[in-house]
Amino acid sequence: MLIGTIQTHRGLLFASLLIAGSALVGCRAPEVEESSADSYLSIDEVALDARINELLQVGHSDGMTASIWVGGVTGEPWYTRNASTVRAAASSIKTAYLVELFDAYAEQLDESVSELAEIVTDESHPAVAHFSADDLTEIRLEIEGATIRRLGHMMIRGSDVSNVVYNAAANVVTALLGGPGELTALIHQRNAAFNELTVRRYMLAARDVTGDNEATATSLAAVLRRIASRRMVGVEPDTISAVWDILRVPDDDSPDGRVHYFKSGSLNSDPMVRIRSGFWHFPTNETIVYVVIIEQPVPGSLSRDQAGERLAEVSVSVTAEVLAAAR
Repeated sequence: MLIGTIQTHRGLLFASLLIAGSALVGCRAPEVEESSADSYLSIDEVALDARINELLQVGHSDGMTASIWVGGVTGEPWYTRNASTVRAAASSIKTAYLVELFDAYAEQLDESVSELAEIVTDESHPAVAHFSADDLTEIRLEIEGATIRRLGHMMIRGSDVSNVVYNAAANVVTALLGGPGELTALIHQRNAAFNELTVRRYMLAARDVTGDNEATATSLAAVLRRIASRRMVGVEPDTISAVWDILRVPDDDSPDGRVHYFKSGSLNSDPMVRIRSGFWHFPTNETIVYVVIIEQPVPGSLSRDQAGERLAEVSVSVTAEVLAAAR
């Protein structure tokens, strides 16, 4: 009983670190030794299911539901819940964008490319056509002369730019890589495990015209596992290190050496969604990969803003429970 209590406290202490905010890019990503052994942890699925059901109860009448995947960098997942259900991907899909961007421009990460200016100065380009004149002025100021590395940072972290620029950066990346259809093809060609990731629209464009960007928890986890293991087909080690640097959240670093790599996603239009995804790396060379998607079809009994806030709160709580169970 004492051992169980200690393990629970360790898990909750670890999970509490998740709530720390995202920040600027920090030190270079640590090296990870490759291992052929499958990683596996036994999770009490019944207990975790019950706890997640409790947390979802607050939005049950409004159709709130969850998709979850947690596991190591190899082997079978430790716990899943509706992990193969296709969901709105929101900004969590940008992790796959980052891999393709940095691979395509691996020799030019610290350079700007002329195509950036061409895209953001063309008001009719589908990457920026849906932004206002004021938005375009801001977008051009931030993106036109940006390096590829800086473009990736703005798209993923968004910590020192507006939401408009954060999403426009992803749109410029999409355009650089040929548009939604071509980017989808690149992602699928990278690994068959990524085939449930689909890019159909530019960020902040209407979700009901060309279709939504979608993913499953399993497909998002597949991308994160390959990044975390440094085994991404066709991607050089230095490029993977650059991806790690962008995903890292230095404010979440713990005194015992835990390091957090993270990407969230959020949509307040229907269906509403909040996503928390990433991986924790430990000094013992352990890694926990996780994806938590909380979705509901419409605001339901609350205002849209209130429903969004509730989704965000539930996503944080569910993620904390999942990580506590995994540690």
